[in-house]
Amino acid sequence: MALSINGRFFERGGEPFFVNAVTYGPFPLASKLDPAVEFPRIAQSGFNALRLYQTPTHKELELAVENQLLLLPIIPWHWDSLFTEHADTVGDAKRDLALFLAKYGEHPGLGALLIANEIRPDLARFMGPVKVRETLEELIAHCHQNAPNLPVAYANFPTTEYLEPRNADFTAFNVYLESPDDFRSYLRRLPNVAGDRPLLLTEFGYSTWKPEAPGHSDQTLETKQAEMLLWAHRIAREEAAAGFTVYSWSDLWFNGGAEVWDWSFGLTRRDGTAKPALATLSEQIKKPITTADEVACVTVAVCTRNGGQRLQENLPHFEQMADPNFELLIVDDGSSDDTAQIVNRFCQKTKLEARLLSQNPSGLSAARNHAARAGKGEFIVYIDDDARPHPQWLHYLRRAFAENPKAAAAGGPNLAPAPTSLQNAVVTACAGNASHILFNDTTAEHLPGCNFALRRELLLELGGFDKRFHAAGDDVDVCWRLLDAGHELAFHPAACVFHDRRATIKGFLRQQRGYGEAEALLYHKHPDRFGKDGIRWQGFIYSGAPLTVDLNSVIYHGPMGEAPFQMLHLTHMPVRPLARRFDTKWNRLFVRFVEWRARYQRRKTRRKHGGPAASWQVPTPFHKSEEKCTRRNFPLTEPDPRSRVLQQLLENGWSIAIDESEADLARGPIRLILAQTPVEGGQSILHLRLLHPPVETEDFLTELEAVIRNPEPPSS
Repeated sequence: MALSINGRFFERGGEPFFVNAVTYGPFPLASKLDPAVEFPRIAQSGFNALRLYQTPTHKELELAVENQLLLLPIIPWHWDSLFTEHADTVGDAKRDLALFLAKYGEHPGLGALLIANEIRPDLARFMGPVKVRETLEELIAHCHQNAPNLPVAYANFPTTEYLEPRNADFTAFNVYLESPDDFRSYLRRLPNVAGDRPLLLTEFGYSTWKPEAPGHSDQTLETKQAEMLLWAHRIAREEAAAGFTVYSWSDLWFNGGAEVWDWSFGLTRRDGTAKPALATLSEQIKKPITTADEVACVTVAVCTRNGGQRLQENLPHFEQMADPNFELLIVDDGSSDDTAQIVNRFCQKTKLEARLLSQNPSGLSAARNHAARAGKGEFIVYIDDDARPHPQWLHYLRRAFAENPKAAAAGGPNLAPAPTSLQNAVVTACAGNASHILFNDTTAEHLPGCNFALRRELLLELGGFDKRFHAAGDDVDVCWRLLDAGHELAFHPAACVFHDRRATIKGFLRQQRGYGEAEALLYHKHPDRFGKDGIRWQGFIYSGAPLTVDLNSVIYHGPMGEAPFQMLHLTHMPVRPLARRFDTKWNRLFVRFVEWRARYQRRKTRRKHGGPAASWQVPTPFHKSEEKCTRRNFPLTEPDPRSRVLQQLLENGWSIAIDESEADLARGPIRLILAQTPVEGGQSILHLRLLHPPVETEDFLTELEAVIRNPEPPSS
């Protein structure tokens, strides 16, 4: 049975499922490794999944089922080529994927599919990052058509972080960092790259090989390997990754047409004996997941008016909370429906400590203040009546406070449930829904009120929520007042709730008018935080979409495109994709129209209530560049010519191009970018592109060809 998605986490058969995986193969052709022997051994060690770098055989899929393992394979194709320029390459990949999925797409041993692994940065930059991303998305869509229930992703890595596909079902990353602090820090970033999706770590490992003892293990290195895998696995669990993959099962490895000897990442040695890491990691994997005793009581407050039907659906979810140390307060703000009866029935039946508080119609802020005064918890956590908590919600909110003593408030993402209609899908994909706004990966400028935890006594000392805000804006006001007082707002990506978006476009536009009125009130109270076009956020608005490259993106590639961590410079809110079954060209255009209409309604209402009026901005005229492009390909007998050629050109007077130029080297107005693709037998093709004004380039090309075809510079 394939994995299924529940917010930031995986499930299988309706139960939470943390992927404990190990990579398997590819092995030398003469290898004695037999899956009939190795699969039971892997399962007995506590692993529940295997990542394969080749198409699994029928025997491997059947053995996986017998041993209660899931396979996470790649169907190989030439992603180490300039595939966006060759339709046959992508066509062959589609054919092979379709053949495999037609036969095994519903096989119970298949857990998920990865469409490619670590596309090299020189190739990604040479082809164009947007074209590469779009091709990956094309392949993912092809897999979805052939196996609708199978999760699909691309195995990314920090050097091409910007290639994250928008339509992947989860985010997969290979991460190799040898410091626990660095590893934890990067795992705090990756959920923001992933958006609303689960994060699966698809490779982490440490080699026990060293040059002076090729092919042999060293006791000190094996001890270090065991220590690193233990802390990495533990941190992955603590930071709410959806899975962790050890690289790899065996020291045996076959790559580039030959067995690799200067490499020993395995949990087992070449003779099959186990390294210390296997036993220690196996023991940790098999231990039940425990959390520290949650001492401080929490007050969870749900404020509602005429939300009886929503509460009837959502209140039972609080009974599934993993953290039992909380009281549940439902504040009825003068409802005229059956809210009181529904809540009272729930309070009588539940084992939770639950109470109904009633007040005359006074608005959302007054209801939230009522809960703060009546609550007894050290923390008060607000959630809307149309939201449902993840079972680990309170646990991760507590972690956010514990890790940041300066935090007066904490929160996490509000995830959009799967849309139920076209209108709901369009609203879900639109900008303008409640979003968190972050200064960095762990601190926020704004936390939405549908997932908002505060130190209760501090909130009361602050004066509570401002009663002038009846429906929206009160959370923004409290966040700004806390920041102005010197406090911080903590953010944890796993402290998530599922928050329903408006069911209709009419309801969404009505919500945007309410936001516009709230912004006018905020303007009168905090005028210094506004510009002519509205709020001037200092942080970045996250919509729940993955952070990925588009035509307006700025990427930090580093000198000659060789930075190990190549990140996007965030300039605008990422675009949420439409849910798969509603994703058509016309529906995407419809989303853009509804977004425009929503912005208009919001600004018009803000102006009506005395807020700043947006100024009309004349679009910057587009000037087509007169720059020319000259291409050349050079077949060479060396396996890695790019580094050598770049170094020789630097010695010949070329200089490193500025990062924004999307080139490796420059010489006057001429810019140069290089990429290489492998050819069988240890050879390669060097691909050259010159970007230049409309001038003759023959002299440059002659010089370049002389350097490329002569590995050794001529003696003086």
